[in-house]
Amino acid sequence: MDIQTNNSNMIIMIPIIFCGLVIMAIIILALYYFVKKQDDNKELVTQMVKVLEKPVQQGNIEWYVVECENKERIKLRSFQADKVIITVGDVGIISYKGKTIQSFERK
Repeated sequence: MDIQTNNSNMIIMIPIIFCGLVIMAIIILALYYFVKKQDDNKELVTQMVKVLEKPVQQGNIEWYVVECENKERIKLRSFQADKVIITVGDVGIISYKGKTIQSFERK
């Protein structure tokens, strides 16, 4: 009897666990798009930079530390890691909104 009780409890728990995982996936996707879109309302900045370091890559999101002509250092991210290819030591003109890189042109 105990085995049947445990099996019936597991059968009841599987849909609950599945629904919980689906809800967590939806929340994670919503947060991803919220973070991605929050910089769209900010001003587009374009300036000459040198890429100093590439500290973190999280999936398709890459982070870069760049140094501007005025020696200011900025940490920027790219949601287009497969389209905008930037390596440490690159010098070029970067356009970004908030913390998100829009484009990079090597010089």
